[in-house]
Amino acid sequence: MAHIILVTSFKGGVGKSTVSANLALKLARLGQKVLLCDLDFDLGTLDLITGCEDRMLFDVCDAVYGRRDVEDCAVTFPSVPGLYLLGAPFRCTDEIVPEDFAEKLSAICEPYDYAVLDTPGADSVTVAVGARCADSAIVVATHNPTSLRGAEKTAQRLRDVDLPCRLVINNFDAVSVSEDKRTGMISMIDATKTPLLGVVPYDRTLMFAQEKGVLVDGDSFPSSKAFENIAQRLIAEKTGGRPVPVLSGVIGRKRKKVLTK
Repeated sequence: MAHIILVTSFKGGVGKSTVSANLALKLARLGQKVLLCDLDFDLGTLDLITGCEDRMLFDVCDAVYGRRDVEDCAVTFPSVPGLYLLGAPFRCTDEIVPEDFAEKLSAICEPYDYAVLDTPGADSVTVAVGARCADSAIVVATHNPTSLRGAEKTAQRLRDVDLPCRLVINNFDAVSVSEDKRTGMISMIDATKTPLLGVVPYDRTLMFAQEKGVLVDGDSFPSSKAFENIAQRLIAEKTGGRPVPVLSGVIGRKRKKVLTK
């Protein structure tokens, strides 16, 4: 049975789709069968980020409402065995009833080891769908104070429906923190009132790669190890294995400085 992970924040522009796509990639690279699902029905972008927009013939709604078999709707990646994508509809004309949609989506996710649900930057009906069928949630935030406020509000809403959630700090700029220009990790954790799952460092190469539809796969990306750490921590929790330290291979020697600033 799949472990379904909701990736969310009520604040847009924090990198939810980036985290969703690259986390799914790393889980697949670690031998897991992974369904990546785009629930941003306003501006779905996972097909662009993963470079498969020309192969998206059908979408998640076609699969959920039985218009097409899941196998017809899910895009595969020959270079990444075990990774599958259900894209968002270009224009959603279906009436989304959260209870019904969540039940059908959960059934679709069952054959996979993990399902990663990407969501829009708002408290939308598809966030409600994801929260109903998810086993846990990842709340994404950056240094930006409005992002931290959004993460706090999101986490509180998830806790209100008894959905366990943890924080992933995206675009963490260790240099700015060490120069007292931005807040450190502990302050960000305190601001969101959410336990930490992982930290993704600021990575310019990731930004340019995404514009070309290339995922973070290889040592040339500073953020690659961070996504791998998060994936390994999730797998260890599910299998009872040894967890990977959050900052292993991600932040250099001056860890205390970026933690406590």
